[in-house]
Amino acid sequence: MKTLFLPLLAGALYPLGFAPFDWWPVTVFSLILLLKLLNNSDRKKSIYIGISYGLGLGVVGLSWLYVSIYYYGDINILGSILLTFLLIFIISLFYGLISYLYKLLKVDTNIDSFLIFPLVWVFVEIIRSHIFTGFPWLILGTSLGTSFLDGWTPILGVYGNSFILVVISSSVYLFINRINAQRSPKLPLIIFLIISISSVGFKQINWTEQMGEILVSIHQPNLELSEKWSFKGINKTKKLIEQTISDSEESEFIFFPETAIIQTEDSISDWLEQLEIQAKKKNVSLITGITGRNEKNKLTNRIQAFGSSTGFYDKERLVPFGEYIPLIKHLGEFLNILGLQHLNRVGTAPGNGINSINTGNIVISPSICYEIAFSGLIKDLTVNANILLTISNDTWFGRSIGPAQHLEIAQNRAIEHQMSLIRSTNSGISALIDKRGRILSSLGYFERGQIKQNIEIYRGSTPYNLYGNFFIYLIMVMIFTVILYIKRTYVR
Repeated sequence: MKTLFLPLLAGALYPLGFAPFDWWPVTVFSLILLLKLLNNSDRKKSIYIGISYGLGLGVVGLSWLYVSIYYYGDINILGSILLTFLLIFIISLFYGLISYLYKLLKVDTNIDSFLIFPLVWVFVEIIRSHIFTGFPWLILGTSLGTSFLDGWTPILGVYGNSFILVVISSSVYLFINRINAQRSPKLPLIIFLIISISSVGFKQINWTEQMGEILVSIHQPNLELSEKWSFKGINKTKKLIEQTISDSEESEFIFFPETAIIQTEDSISDWLEQLEIQAKKKNVSLITGITGRNEKNKLTNRIQAFGSSTGFYDKERLVPFGEYIPLIKHLGEFLNILGLQHLNRVGTAPGNGINSINTGNIVISPSICYEIAFSGLIKDLTVNANILLTISNDTWFGRSIGPAQHLEIAQNRAIEHQMSLIRSTNSGISALIDKRGRILSSLGYFERGQIKQNIEIYRGSTPYNLYGNFFIYLIMVMIFTVILYIKRTYVR
């Protein structure tokens, strides 16, 4: 029992390094505990330790899943608990894999903690971000955003940050061990200082340069989901958009959240035409979420520009079971048996191209909701961009920690590309974020309001923007090569 309780407790500490807590040293302590437990276990037991660690992590860090499933998923309490636990258990399997691979590659030298543990941690994080559509949530490196250690972010990205944080945890672990063994702690101390000093130094570099400012206004309608998807809510939103354009200033950029307009363009073409005329008269750009239709006449989740801006973007990364059902042909009957047959009606078509929103020489990189968590996708969407935009509807998360975690992820994307980021949501947390990931202005949970101010736009590229995860992949390959060499040469 003790074998499983300690990693469960260690895993429960892990999410405290993320928003809204932001105690990243606690996450370091969590990793130190995990490393100690793994070093004192055999290979078979390590799997159970990792899974237990993942369960603790999920219960605390992914508690918003229950809120989303129960309060907004039309599923009873028992079904919501079971489905939440199933999803958390699936996530915990990845931490079991981390633990197993660590013990598998372990060579009983000083490189175990410094190289093998960071290698397998980042390797599994990357797998988790891509397999079965991907779930890049609570990626370790995200917790370093806006800390003094985020100087490497524009170079290595969030997975590089994960690697750095595991190395720091390993350094502290070895530092303590060496002191207890009355051995010199110089090596782990030197590694920690090198990482810290280099990060602070890189943090001073401006990879992008300011090319001007634009006036933006972000609108948070704060409509309950039942109202939003009603005729009353539709009319409220229309009037709010009309009033916003009427009150706007010359050359203003107006942003509304995901599916602010739930109707399709063809069903409200006359109203949209009038909006277009009014917006162009005032040289105003309206950029909003809307229900789109693709060339096959299927519904899409879209960002559409009107007025002085042009272009649209259809969401590419859809939310499993929220916007589409994976393996629907095989799961359909199973969902009926569970009493979840309403999920069979879920069906949004993914986008099929990288599009931007354009206004003269200003290029806005768009993303919708869950997509902001996929650093590789955002890199592709950010080609030639001057500013980042993400729209969302975090009402599904209620007052849980989900919206704060979602905002933190967006902050990391701003740091990776050193560009300002605009975040517009239906019920919070909407925000303006600068190129360093700092929040300039925000609107809180279930708060109706508007943010209106100038925000800087940039040109240029960070190393991450140009090369993506190439550098961290290269580091991982080099480490794996070293491990193979040591195993073949020294380990008998």
